[in-house]
Amino acid sequence: MAAALAAARRLWVPALLGPRPAWISHDAERRHLPPQPSIPPPAKYGGRHTVTLIPGDGIGPELMLHVKEVFRHACVPVDFEEVRVSAEAPEDDVHNAIMAIRRNGVALKGNIETNHNLPPSHKSRNNLIRTSLDLYANVIHCQSLPGVETRHRDIDILIVRENTEGEYSSLEHESVAGVVESLKIITAGRSRRIAHYAFRLARAAARRSVTAVHKANIMKLGDGLFLQCCREVAAEYPEISFRSMIVDNTTMQLVSRPQQFDVMVMPNLYGNIVNNVCAGLVGGPGLVPGANYGHDYAVFETATRNTGKSIANRNIANPTAALLAACMMLDHLRLHSHASTIRQAVLASLDDPRTHTPDIGGQGTTSGAVQSIIAHLPRA
Repeated sequence: MAAALAAARRLWVPALLGPRPAWISHDAERRHLPPQPSIPPPAKYGGRHTVTLIPGDGIGPELMLHVKEVFRHACVPVDFEEVRVSAEAPEDDVHNAIMAIRRNGVALKGNIETNHNLPPSHKSRNNLIRTSLDLYANVIHCQSLPGVETRHRDIDILIVRENTEGEYSSLEHESVAGVVESLKIITAGRSRRIAHYAFRLARAAARRSVTAVHKANIMKLGDGLFLQCCREVAAEYPEISFRSMIVDNTTMQLVSRPQQFDVMVMPNLYGNIVNNVCAGLVGGPGLVPGANYGHDYAVFETATRNTGKSIANRNIANPTAALLAACMMLDHLRLHSHASTIRQAVLASLDDPRTHTPDIGGQGTTSGAVQSIIAHLPRA
C-alpha cells in the first residue's frame, strides 16, 4: 500500500497545458508563441461538470461502464453526455460527437476501430475528431507501476506527439496504376507549437531534458524542418537540456536503457510507434493513460488507442489505463482530490496480484479488479 501511495504522489498529470485563454490573439498564434496554461470549462450549477463520453469499439463500452461505476462510488461531480461512434458510423455521428465536445469542452473516449479494408475515402473517426478540434498535443506518461513485473524498472517518461499532421494527413493518391504517393506534411508553425508544448511541459513537471525524435538524416526537408524548429525553441529554455535522436536508434535505446529518457517530442507517426513501445516497457496497453490537448478542448483516452476487439465482452480487459485516463481528465477539470483518491485506489489495487488481469500475467477479471479498486476508495 505504501508503495502504491508513493507512486501516486510521483505520478505527474499533464493537465497544465491545453486550451487557450480568450486574451491570446490570433496574431500571437502567428508569431508561434508557446501554448498557454489550460483553462478548463467551468463547473455548472451545483459544482458539477458535463463531459462527453464516447465508448468507442471493442473493450471501450465495458470499460466506460466501469469508469462510471467507480465515479459513482467516489462521488465524482461529473455527468456524462454519451455519444455513440463506431468504426463504420456515418460522418454525421462523428460530427455529432465533435459538436458535443465543443459544447462540453472535455471528453473521455474509448478507441474507435479504423478498418483498413474500407475504401480510401473512409477517414479514421479518431483522426477526424483530433483534427477537427485541433487536438495537436498527444501526451502520455509511461511509468513503472507498483506490483507489475517488467524487464525494466524506474521508467518515468513523458511523451509528446504532434497529433495533427505528418503521415496522418490523409493525403494519398495513385498517380499511375500501381504507384501510390502518400504526402507527409510538416509545417514550421505546428512544429514550433509542439516543441513549445514539450518544453513548457518539462518546465511545469520539473523535468531536466527533452529529446526530439526524427529521421532528418533521410527526410532532410520534412524532418529537418521539425528538428530545426525544436532546436530554435530549445534555445528559449536554457535550463532544460536538449538533444536529438534518430527514430530507429530511439527504439533500440528505449528497449535497452529507457531510464535515460525524460521528456520526448516527435512527429505523428514516430509518436505512435514510441507510445506503443513505451507502453510495452511498463506492462502493456492496459496500463497507460493518454490525453489529447488543443487550445480549446481536451480528449482523454488510453495511450495506445487499441480497441481490444479480441477480448471484448470476456471480462478480462485491464481497467487501469481507462481509469487513469479518467483521473487525468479530473485533474484537467481541477477536481484534484477526486483524481488523487481514484488514482491511489487503482495503484493500491495493483499491489495485489489476485487482481491482475491476464495481460499482466494474472488470472483476475475486469470486474474483480474494479471491485478491488472500489474497496480501496475511502468510505463516505
